[in-house]
Amino acid sequence: MKKSILFSLLAVVLSLTACKKYFGDVNTNPNNPLSVEPKVILPGIETAISYSLGGDAARFSAILNQQLTGIDRQWTVLEKYKFVGSDVEDLYETNIYTKVLMEIHNLKIIANENGYHHYNGIAKTLEAYTLLFVADFWDAAPYSDAFKGFDNLQPKYDSQAELYATVFSLLADARSDLNQSNGGSKVPAEDDLMYGGDITKWIGLTNFIEARANLRLAKNNASKYQDALTAINSGLTADWIYPYSGGAFAHPMNQFNVNWGSVALGNRITELLTTYNDPRMPMYNQPFDESNTYFTDNKSHVIASLIEQEFIMAECKFQISGPASAYTNYINGITLALQRDGVSSTDITTYLAQNSVDPGASNITLEHIINQKYIALILEHETFTDWRRTGFPTLVPNNGSVIPRRFPTPQSELNLNAGNVPQSTIFSRVTWDN
Repeated sequence: MKKSILFSLLAVVLSLTACKKYFGDVNTNPNNPLSVEPKVILPGIETAISYSLGGDAARFSAILNQQLTGIDRQWTVLEKYKFVGSDVEDLYETNIYTKVLMEIHNLKIIANENGYHHYNGIAKTLEAYTLLFVADFWDAAPYSDAFKGFDNLQPKYDSQAELYATVFSLLADARSDLNQSNGGSKVPAEDDLMYGGDITKWIGLTNFIEARANLRLAKNNASKYQDALTAINSGLTADWIYPYSGGAFAHPMNQFNVNWGSVALGNRITELLTTYNDPRMPMYNQPFDESNTYFTDNKSHVIASLIEQEFIMAECKFQISGPASAYTNYINGITLALQRDGVSSTDITTYLAQNSVDPGASNITLEHIINQKYIALILEHETFTDWRRTGFPTLVPNNGSVIPRRFPTPQSELNLNAGNVPQSTIFSRVTWDN
């Protein structure tokens, strides 16, 4: 009953229009939110992260990397790369900055003032995850100069290198807080909708996020593959998921399907599913409307998974020691993904028996690893980052000769903070992508 009431309250919160820019409610002193309990703030932050990154972020990324294709309304425009700042304003401003980063800022103040070490560790982990997403999709962004309310309405932009340094620092601090044997007089429990206050799982997540960050940097510094592998070896102990209860509190993709239905399965993922005789084709290739049985209203949003972890390990080992060392993790990743989607053991055996899927331990390539990861992580924004890092799967532009490599600058930033906004287009590469 408690959880149902909480879900209902959070659904109402998500339906409201948030205050603008980086300062939340201007009637509240952002430096003194001590009357609010951490158990009230944390579930709202977790909800906003899932709703944002499982919604617009997932759909925009999936259209760019051809897991989805736009067939109606604005989605046909995005399909042709007419992607503009107003398209991302809700994602960037209303959700990421106001509902996530500003609320994390408030939660950290409360945790610091009261010695709530475990709440502080979770807050910093969520902040690191969110900042990594911002850096990967917008390159530079306000952070160190933000969250000051009317004291600074035009915050400077931190470079991607500065944001990455912050991510690594936050993760280290988070582990220190989470490893405190005394978590504080108040500790997360049922209000932690993702891990139920299980601190061991949160520590594993900090290492998983660190591995993801190092993978990006490895594009220009091969030593980062070992850093990523070291981190991921102490990574997730369980999937990081957000549970949706259905009905009025439905999975964000289900909400989109019911209200819009303006997309279809993308061309490139369809080609790969066909090439591999993939048993997931009937599950994935459904109308994206209320009849879709894959993105149901009570489907959990998987934000980070043991499946992805296996593929990260496979990629790192491939790059460090060659294909044979990556083989077991590669097969594990495929198997876990098929099991997750309810594929029978007989069909899994048949699938793996194909040379196109399993060419043998000495013959797998980076393309094998990333293509299978791309299929397994359907509608997860990480696959767009993988394509930018590795060039796989190979994509042919939907329009013109170049595929966008980042999200556009929000129009509100151009209107209200133009003097600090770096020059870029959707075809510009973020720093690690150069």
